[in-house]
Amino acid sequence: MKKILLGIGALILVAGAFFAGKLLDSNSKVNDESETASTQSTVSESQYYEMDRFIISVSDDSYARYLVLDLVLVIPPSIENKLDAEKITPLLRNVLVKQFANMSHADVKILFKDIDSVQKTLLEEFNMVLKSKVSLKLENVLITNVFIQ
Repeated sequence: MKKILLGIGALILVAGAFFAGKLLDSNSKVNDESETASTQSTVSESQYYEMDRFIISVSDDSYARYLVLDLVLVIPPSIENKLDAEKITPLLRNVLVKQFANMSHADVKILFKDIDSVQKTLLEEFNMVLKSKVSLKLENVLITNVFIQ
């Protein structure tokens, strides 16, 4: 009789553990789904397109000097916009050349003391060029790295 009671008790414990595991697993799936949904809504708010590193020489009387920029374009969420961002990169690089080609090393150092202002200026210039070429309008331009040698 004791063996039967021990067997039934063990069976109840195993069944309880099984159902508790299923309950916890279903709760974690619900949490994962809600986290995924909130992440997707965040991702769908904007996309980021990292441009190739931009390197340009800046004038200095005695040394070869360079400005190195890493830029990320913030674009509205759309697969078409991502493809347009790839296509328009040469236009944007041309804007960068026009902006920095005739600057001296000292001017560049002074300019990049206010990165927010540089980002705002680049955004305005990029969007002005893009307006006549494509329907893409950038939301922001982020400078992720600046190196002035």
